[in-house]
Amino acid sequence: MIKQKFCHIETLRGIAILLVVLGHVIGSTSEGGMKVTNDSFFRYLYDLFVNIRMPLFTVISGWVYALHPVKSDNISIFLKKKVRRLLFPMIFVGSLYFLLQYLIPGTNNKMALSNIWKIYIFPYSIYWYLPALFLVFIGIAFCDIKKYLNTIFGWCIFMIVAYLLCYSELTGIIPRSVPNYFAFKNALYLSPFFLTGVGIVRFREKLSSPVMLKIYLAGLIIGIGLQQMNFFYPHLTTFYTKFHLSIIIGILSSSFLVNLKLNNRFFIWLAQYAYTIYLYHGFGTSGGRIILSRIGIQNEFLIFIFAGCIATFCPILVEKVCKKWKISSMLFLGTLPRKLPEKSN
Repeated sequence: MIKQKFCHIETLRGIAILLVVLGHVIGSTSEGGMKVTNDSFFRYLYDLFVNIRMPLFTVISGWVYALHPVKSDNISIFLKKKVRRLLFPMIFVGSLYFLLQYLIPGTNNKMALSNIWKIYIFPYSIYWYLPALFLVFIGIAFCDIKKYLNTIFGWCIFMIVAYLLCYSELTGIIPRSVPNYFAFKNALYLSPFFLTGVGIVRFREKLSSPVMLKIYLAGLIIGIGLQQMNFFYPHLTTFYTKFHLSIIIGILSSSFLVNLKLNNRFFIWLAQYAYTIYLYHGFGTSGGRIILSRIGIQNEFLIFIFAGCIATFCPILVEKVCKKWKISSMLFLGTLPRKLPEKSN
């Protein structure tokens, strides 16, 4: 049973994964997902939450990590768990997705079979998040062992550095010509959001005070307003301002939502499958769209709902099947089956 004080985090985790799924159903561009045009309502819906989805997911990861941070005497165990949890699915689920995308007609962004090796070295499709988060964990583990984040001053310094690195990655200050080995550029993007989650736990009195909550809310409202202006009147927003906004909205929205204490049973239930949904929702977003296309249904709203449901609920069945065996649970879920307690006679 989930402890009552953590129900708000599980609620947010459920919301975050649903936003991720629906965003990928739509597609980040007119060439992916549902292939909606730039003036479509669905494109507006995608852009409305684009600066909240992955930042919120990552802030939650930082929040949970901060409850049980790494220590120098358990660093090897910590890293082994992260390899199993993040890199095993990156390799095995990523390979499965690559092969099915290659073999099944009607999927988007196919790659030549000879390029499959690239998905283990460079960020691939939705699985860019796995190696990127792994690098973030390594970085945060180093900082915690050195005790750099034990004070609010140290945390602020690293937040500023992380913000600047994230901004440099988004705007191309870090040259695009530099190969994105193991999604290290994506790790720079995630770092300020992960640190935000860590800070909210460690410095709760300062970062979750009534004054800060008002600042989060005011900044969020202003940021969303400017984001709307950028969507409808893009010529009024400069290239660099747009990316400042994306980072700030991600930090402020996540900080506000984490402190909002939401509690919803459906999202709490969904949250327990959030990671598996993330791993396998790509199969459903493509599969749902292809199924409806094969039977002649082209209505965007029906595709959105059907593919969203397939992508959200089918991975739950995958988890229930994979957890029956240790090897499938480890390779395709990144976890080990829980041992049932022995019955007493």
